[in-house]
Amino acid sequence: MTMTTRTLWLLLIAILGLRLASLGLYPLMDTSEARYAEMARKMLVLGNWVTPLFQVDVPFWGKPPLSFWSQALGMKLLGINEFAIRFPAWLFHVASCLLIIRFAREQVDEKTALLAAIIFSSSTLGLLSAGVVLTDPALSFSVLLASYGFWRGITQGDRRWALAGFAGLGLGLLAKGPLAVVLVAIPALIWTLCYRPWHAFWRLPWITGLLLMLLIAVPWYLIAEQRTPGFLDYFLVGEHWKRYVVSDWAGDLYGSAHARPIGAIWLDLLLAFFPWTLLLPALYFGFRRSALAGRYYAFIALWALATPVFFTFSGNILWTYLLPSLPAWSLLLAGVLNHGPWRTGKTVTGLSLALLLPVWLPIAAIDGRAFDRPNNQRDLANAWQQLQASKPGNLYYWGRRSYAGEFYTNGQARQVKDFSTLPDDPRFYIARRERDLKRGIQALQPFNCVEQLRASQSVLFRCEPLKPPA
Repeated sequence: MTMTTRTLWLLLIAILGLRLASLGLYPLMDTSEARYAEMARKMLVLGNWVTPLFQVDVPFWGKPPLSFWSQALGMKLLGINEFAIRFPAWLFHVASCLLIIRFAREQVDEKTALLAAIIFSSSTLGLLSAGVVLTDPALSFSVLLASYGFWRGITQGDRRWALAGFAGLGLGLLAKGPLAVVLVAIPALIWTLCYRPWHAFWRLPWITGLLLMLLIAVPWYLIAEQRTPGFLDYFLVGEHWKRYVVSDWAGDLYGSAHARPIGAIWLDLLLAFFPWTLLLPALYFGFRRSALAGRYYAFIALWALATPVFFTFSGNILWTYLLPSLPAWSLLLAGVLNHGPWRTGKTVTGLSLALLLPVWLPIAAIDGRAFDRPNNQRDLANAWQQLQASKPGNLYYWGRRSYAGEFYTNGQARQVKDFSTLPDDPRFYIARRERDLKRGIQALQPFNCVEQLRASQSVLFRCEPLKPPA
């Protein structure tokens, strides 16, 4: 017994619907998601649509603005809330699913196409990326659009889709930079060298396409450098060379390097593709038995391998870097599951794997215990705002900067590392993680501090200076 096309459509719509319904059910979490959310909020309220801001007076040179533009626009249309700022990622994901379906339906059949979109949408990283405030969903969509455009252009002579592919490269440059071009060029060039469709290759609209790509991306790069000189050197040399080759790169202006062992990206792939990782061995038998033979599957396999191979020798990585490769892994696995010897009796297995994480996520969000962590500052920030009516005072995060705290207080929360730098406030609030309370507790001795709330493993104090003895 196999799944019908109608069943597959309903399953995909259910997964996408569950993810959409979950977008506003759980808070923004420090560090990455809340940091990008706060930068998008600053972009909106300050009206600075050129340079993302790390702080009000500090430009953020680490990423181009495409994701921030989409997130700020989401909040402009839907209000400043979790749903609005995550909604653009969901739209990027839906657009990616439509491209995946079109790609596989043209080359294989509709069932394989729908199964690939289901696998992509129900994998760990695919599901999370469909509603996360990061730059990776925009990059992944851009790489997918560029890859499909190249394929249509070189195999079908389709000029319009080829130009759309170049537009995808331009969007990729605005999503994360030159990395997008690299991740598309590696499989495209290797495939071309292997199959040698030189006539079709040179007939691609190279001049018009490259001009379109540059027209989309270059104006922002030039304006950004003009607004904040030094951006191009930091972004192109620091972020795209030193971050890749130096695992403990000390030049990061906005955080710390992520030093990982060489080859760790392949372990990340197992997590990113879970639970479909359990069926990956089928790919070996699929290639061995020619179930995944032909130019199409060769191109998809090169695309799937490009990202993990590229990051194999880099120690400064995050597991989200794998997202641009997941559509290809999904297309490969769908092909072998729908046309290999495993297609019989896969209905129950497919349904259980496809719904495992999409059903769990909204349940976990409603339950709330999974998000009771110091990274979540929504409840604490809301409590401080309610106290302003009767007991006004500024809010300071002692020690660690809380991007979530800044987002939920509309930028009013500030970081303080040394109490000697505190403004001369008659009354103020201090937020501190519970596990950090014992360290430096003597710094509170000059103040009379009364605990107001404990939430998400953090403590909120209301403080005022001790009155000197008469």
